[in-house]
Amino acid sequence: MNMLFSKRRLALCGLLALTLTHCSREPEPSITAKDGSEMLLIKAGTFSMGGMEEDLANFPRKEYLNYLAERPRHTVSISAFYMDKFEVTQAQYTRFLDHIEQTGDQNMDHPDQPDNLDHRQRYINSEMTAPQQPVVGINWYDAYAYCNWAGKRLPTEAEWEYAARGPGDTYRKYPWGNEAPNEGGISRANIRSTQSPEPDGHRYAAPVGSYPDGASPFGIMDMAGNAEEWVHDWLNFQYYEKTEGAQDPQGPLGGNNKVIKGGSYGSDPYHVRIATRLYGARHPKTELLGIRCAQDLP
Repeated sequence: MNMLFSKRRLALCGLLALTLTHCSREPEPSITAKDGSEMLLIKAGTFSMGGMEEDLANFPRKEYLNYLAERPRHTVSISAFYMDKFEVTQAQYTRFLDHIEQTGDQNMDHPDQPDNLDHRQRYINSEMTAPQQPVVGINWYDAYAYCNWAGKRLPTEAEWEYAARGPGDTYRKYPWGNEAPNEGGISRANIRSTQSPEPDGHRYAAPVGSYPDGASPFGIMDMAGNAEEWVHDWLNFQYYEKTEGAQDPQGPLGGNNKVIKGGSYGSDPYHVRIATRLYGARHPKTELLGIRCAQDLP
């Protein structure tokens, strides 16, 4: 009896040790999501979020109120999560639309989505529909539904900015650093050009990952320019004042507009800064707006 008890005890201890080993294993540095996208691990950390006085240099005077929305700069802590390495592509979004057409599935929709809205794109032309171009012409409800369908979610504004800026208090104007997007003859982002034809050959959005020199410290691509990106948060110009030292802030509880990050192929250098806070209502669709999803650790 004692020998049997000892064997069972040893077996139980072995199972417990195996479980603890499994639980303590480091998250994978990258995963493949349900929609086939590569997602990179964004390790937990603390960073300084928001704009700085340096951002006032050469700022468009009409944007002063928007600059104030980036202030005050404040410290935020973020738990580890995964983020799409690339913006959601036209090919991925087409598979989403095919799924809806074939099944009539609406389970991925936001509870507040009006009945008269669908997830088809608007305001796009034949130069915007190549399979590896980022999907554009969608609204916030489309972005929410796509990420939900793919087993993911929209990132919070704080998560997005952390993935673009990296940990710590070092000032970083753009995901790659402080150099201008085309400084030194290096194209780091797909933004508006004053030249015709476009020097990089992209009149509209470029295929995702076309600007490797513009990667963020975590390796996330195209976080400046190409397609603007919806995030989870409502916009409130005073919200930053309330989140100093916050852990994983989720944004205000309500509002009229959602935050948009990153700028687009139609933006100037000022509007593709990490700190820039663009915004829009949930239902309009434009040819500039796209999607990037996040996912919690298993």
